[in-house]
Amino acid sequence: MRLLTRLSLLLSLMAGASALPAARASINERVFDRAWSLVADRYWDRSMGGNDWNAIRDEYHPKAMAARDEKQLYAVVNRMLDQLDDSHVYATSPSDLRWSREPTNLRDVEPGRRLVHIPGGILLIGFDQFDPGDDRWIANAIAGTPDLRGVILDLRGNGGGRDDVLDKVAGLFSTRRQLLIRLTGKKVIEESTRGAGASAYRGPLAVLVGPQTASAAEILAFYLDESGRAYTVGERSAGAVTGGVDYNLPGGGQLTVAEYDIRTANGTRLEGNGFTPKYQAPSARTPNDAALAKAVGLIRGARTAQN
Repeated sequence: MRLLTRLSLLLSLMAGASALPAARASINERVFDRAWSLVADRYWDRSMGGNDWNAIRDEYHPKAMAARDEKQLYAVVNRMLDQLDDSHVYATSPSDLRWSREPTNLRDVEPGRRLVHIPGGILLIGFDQFDPGDDRWIANAIAGTPDLRGVILDLRGNGGGRDDVLDKVAGLFSTRRQLLIRLTGKKVIEESTRGAGASAYRGPLAVLVGPQTASAAEILAFYLDESGRAYTVGERSAGAVTGGVDYNLPGGGQLTVAEYDIRTANGTRLEGNGFTPKYQAPSARTPNDAALAKAVGLIRGARTAQN
């Protein structure tokens, strides 16, 4: 009898140890259901990439409910979202969001904007995002450089950003309004270059790209290449080009859902394919920097041809 009593007590303790606290179980349920439902309602591809979205819920819901902390939960949610194989469908945990919002000097990362004056009147403009004000900063940098003889845009670390800023940056290098991208989801949206007009920079231009060049940066590089406006140098870009919209998740996380498929003006789809520059060169920022050296040579050659 005592043996049975002890066994019952042991089993009871084991069951209690494996059970999740009510608060943890609740947040797991709410985060998972919100993420699954938003994708089901808002994702641009109604075939869900050929997946049975209900079956995927049945597969991942128990795993999410068993997650013992935030890290495990978001790992499960992102494994579920990975079934769509879309660059702009992912969940970001509250901890990762807090980290990303810290001042850059606390995270010891490279600043998002860089200007380098290269001998011979060439201005290197590096920017790692498309945030409000980036277009004005670029325009002021160009206008404030005396005896400017060429511009190089360094997009090798640019992961993209806001499409309205992309439209303005592209407009800095085009004297007329041109179709830039077409977004297709529950409705179709066309976006064109805008901003500079007659005051656009019309001198020699080169663009540096690489594997970390993504989203809006890929679109800009493709546009400047396709229009014949710039030399493009480096390696193939990331191929991460769909239209993501951010939503809040319970507990402070965030879900990004691709609500639009994106095509360039000529119908090219960069998602999964990337953009390959005309001039191939290693894109790593080494002391020798082969891509930058090639771009400088192309700019100088263009100036010589003009003279």
